[in-house]
Amino acid sequence: MLAGCSAHQPNAHHSDSKVSRVASSSTKMPLKKATGGSTDTAKSAKVTKAVRATVQQASGTTAVYVATSKLATGVAVNRRQRSASVIKVFIMIEAMRRVKAGTLNLKQEVAIPAHDQVGGTGVLAQRGTNQQTIGQLLELMIKVSDNTATNVLIDQLGGLSKINRTIENLGCHHTKLQRKMLDYRALNAGHDNYTSAADLGRTLLKIDRHQLLGGRYDTEMLRLLANNANQTKLPALISSKATIYNKTGEFPDYGVQNDAAIVKKGQQSFVAVVLSESGRQNQQIKAMNLLGKDLYQIFFQ
Repeated sequence: MLAGCSAHQPNAHHSDSKVSRVASSSTKMPLKKATGGSTDTAKSAKVTKAVRATVQQASGTTAVYVATSKLATGVAVNRRQRSASVIKVFIMIEAMRRVKAGTLNLKQEVAIPAHDQVGGTGVLAQRGTNQQTIGQLLELMIKVSDNTATNVLIDQLGGLSKINRTIENLGCHHTKLQRKMLDYRALNAGHDNYTSAADLGRTLLKIDRHQLLGGRYDTEMLRLLANNANQTKLPALISSKATIYNKTGEFPDYGVQNDAAIVKKGQQSFVAVVLSESGRQNQQIKAMNLLGKDLYQIFFQ
């Protein structure tokens, strides 16, 4: 059984009830206050202030999730939003789950069919490459958000329904993969890919704690996320002394700018996710830049 998005994991070593989650919505729920004394209470208040500022500064509809193992503060809502390329985190998870199960091999060579070669982000479609290993496809999907590599992986993993089954097993009830990358026919028929800030945040928290797939499989996913080339959003103003593991997503047609990150310094880390749609890119990215900087100062300085 996978342990990812669900708020309560009875078999886990840590509880997701100790989570700081703040989001914009007309429907809000109170969360527990910080449980670690006056210092944690002060941090909790600062996180709440920073997140609310992000929601106000970013245009459009914006949801934010911030988590550590010690803080719980603010207000929360779990709302489905357009995922853009952050959905690739869940495709990566399914691939690594198959590797762990022994039904997929990172060194396995696969063909690159013409119907999977699409434009947008990435480089594979322009290379004229006929085949790649599963490991190479994962690298391209996360590092440069390669859409062709993503589509090939979806095929190799058995299609949308198989990946969605794992997403459901994770307890990510607001997340669904309904189309391949740049499939505008599906999009025009009303089938887009969705997730929520809380689904992504809780999943990243499990990977950071090595509680999702465990051992070297979570370590490998962290390695892939650490190589992401797009550092222009949450990480942009964060000190180089921190290690960033993140996946971004953008869909300008719908005013979407997303980022989901683990930020680690020494033995401490936090998770931050911002999903923003129907907004203006410069405002969205600036708000993410400032949130990343503020959270780094709150948790590490």
